[in-house]
Amino acid sequence: MSDALERLRRLAGLRPQKSRTELTYVPVDADGKPRSTLSSAAQGRLEELAPGQEVETAAGRCYVVTTALPLDVERGRERLANALDAPPAALALLHPEFRLSGDLRFADAAFLDAETTGLGAGVYAFMVGVGTFESWNHKASVEDDRREGAASSAPTHFVVRQFFMRHPGEEAALLAAVAERVEPKRWVVTFNGRSFDLPLLRSRYRQHLAFLPAHAHRASRLGEGQPHLDLLPPARRLWRRRLQSCRLIHLEQRILGVERSEEDVPGALIPALYLEYLRSGQAGEMRRVFYHNREDIVSMAALASYLARAYTSELVHPEALAAEDLFSLALCHERQGATSLAERAYRLALDMAATDSLRSEVFAHWSALLKRQARWEEAAELWQRWLATVNGADATPFIELAKYHEWRTRDLEQAEMWAGWGLHTVEALPAHRRLPGQRADLERRLRRIQSKRKDAK
Repeated sequence: MSDALERLRRLAGLRPQKSRTELTYVPVDADGKPRSTLSSAAQGRLEELAPGQEVETAAGRCYVVTTALPLDVERGRERLANALDAPPAALALLHPEFRLSGDLRFADAAFLDAETTGLGAGVYAFMVGVGTFESWNHKASVEDDRREGAASSAPTHFVVRQFFMRHPGEEAALLAAVAERVEPKRWVVTFNGRSFDLPLLRSRYRQHLAFLPAHAHRASRLGEGQPHLDLLPPARRLWRRRLQSCRLIHLEQRILGVERSEEDVPGALIPALYLEYLRSGQAGEMRRVFYHNREDIVSMAALASYLARAYTSELVHPEALAAEDLFSLALCHERQGATSLAERAYRLALDMAATDSLRSEVFAHWSALLKRQARWEEAAELWQRWLATVNGADATPFIELAKYHEWRTRDLEQAEMWAGWGLHTVEALPAHRRLPGQRADLERRLRRIQSKRKDAK
């Protein structure tokens, strides 16, 4: 055990040094004050503080904690049941690398999140949580549940199983148990799993080929090329204009309206807590790691539902989207060719926009969409509305209206009016506020239109 601990310590970069203590996390009480000693409860055994069961696999034993949540449980603004009707394929065109076919459903997915001993090559995943929608019989034992596999009847619960290795010798058993749970599912959902969780787990499965049963050799559902929805990229597409961070815990707070309890622990401290658990055998702080991992997985289910329905504009609570989010959503719909959905989102974003800069962006993209579709009259109305509602340095609507009347309506008087008005507006601005090229464009355009009018006489 001492050799394994020393290996873990090196991998996590936590080798004891004279200049720092071995454990960088200081337990605190409810008032945020450091605790000098752990309470008797915190010094308890794992089985007491995180009740679960020992499971037997072909590769040995590991520990599993199971939590079953009824589908009517609300995760902030989202009911867990909402995911059963949400269409994952709504994200397919934006992210073809996820391989989300039209018949995939969240009821057939495994929501996965791993807790590790650090970052980099060769680290351990000491806990892997897997959440699935299933028909749940709370009287059945974990062993019976594992033998039965994925339930075929309609889901009644969202079930989170947290597979845990109590010491490094149980890693092969943990990997076998995870594969047994994930393989019956059709696909996997993670948060940042594309760059972290899945590559790490693939590496650990390769390390244990000699010890794993045949069905777990490759853990094919976790392999490259398999359907996999990483929630981070679509979340960033939708919310990065408004939110400084799209970390899962921030999305919980700002989007789902969820606040975690004081049981939670920052993810950066988790490797140190596990090493301390291996050293001392005391599971008090590991209880918080189980809480953190379980909260991540439940939030992933709610967030997946929210995202899928947001991208189809079928949100139960559309007011949770701000103007910036709706603008981002409109851009996504436009890239997918969903014009009607894009226009609906542009319209809502414009109604909600609180700043001239955002209004200008919405007007610019929406009018450009109408222009590409040769819907000239609608575009002209939008350019005039832009001028009437936004006070800014952007002369684009003047230029577009001048072009529209010069080339479409052939009304040179109107074209000259818009070009002259635009040039006057730009010249009245301080030099540092003028957009590059617009003054020259308007001057050139105005001269040409005036020349045309003169020739027409």
